[in-house]
Amino acid sequence: MATGQHLNLPESTNHLAYVFYATTHAYAVAVMVFVRMLQRLGMRSDVDLLVLHLPVSGRVLSQMRAMGLTTIEVAPLPHINHAYFKDCLVKLRIFQLTRYERVLFIDADSIPLKNLDYLLRFPFDGPVAAPKAYWLPQPFWTTALLLIRPSDESWNRLSRRIATAAYTNSYDMEIANAEFGSEITTLPLNVFSLNSEWEDRRRPGFFGDFEDSYSKISVVHFTALGKPWFYSPEDVRRLRPDAHPVFYRLWESWRTTREELSA
Repeated sequence: MATGQHLNLPESTNHLAYVFYATTHAYAVAVMVFVRMLQRLGMRSDVDLLVLHLPVSGRVLSQMRAMGLTTIEVAPLPHINHAYFKDCLVKLRIFQLTRYERVLFIDADSIPLKNLDYLLRFPFDGPVAAPKAYWLPQPFWTTALLLIRPSDESWNRLSRRIATAAYTNSYDMEIANAEFGSEITTLPLNVFSLNSEWEDRRRPGFFGDFEDSYSKISVVHFTALGKPWFYSPEDVRRLRPDAHPVFYRLWESWRTTREELSA
């Protein structure tokens, strides 16, 4: 199989892992920001931290390892015919991590608001558990956060779709939903949200009260306005003057953590 069956992993006695992926320098830095925040929130000591990556600088890799991340360079998968998403299928390599009983994957352009260890204990029987992509017609699940049981069977199933993705204009989310849609266990609603929930205080959010939802959500994904490294907090306030304060708070928290890492 051109996409490879197994990944070469260092020895580990742990059976659980948090996993991220990085296809550019910006996303590699975002992985470190997320992990630093996750570590501050507390996490189990028997859980591995992995990042699957395409070539990035040795300096960044050294910094990642110093933070406790295991860095695993992987081969790219077929490019998507869209420059922004061209390497998005790399995330699906998490299904190759068959050493682990459970893997919790999170897109690095997100921010954790709570300890996430509870998700590693979440009961599900199928290959995948994920939050609903509540902003899209249902049923449909996001791949920005995935709780999975890696297996050769699941990877083989995905590989057949990956092989034709460039011709069918399928992205990681379309592929995962097409292959596993009837088997996905839905994670609780308060696990995941988009930062667009707080983009305009004049518009009611999907989760109701702005502050109440912020107090309950575990992971927020940056989609509104752009990625957190695109704009300074001052730019965000200028470009989104009607946003709820939570919107600015998320941006400032991400930026502050990044500055600490680069100090």
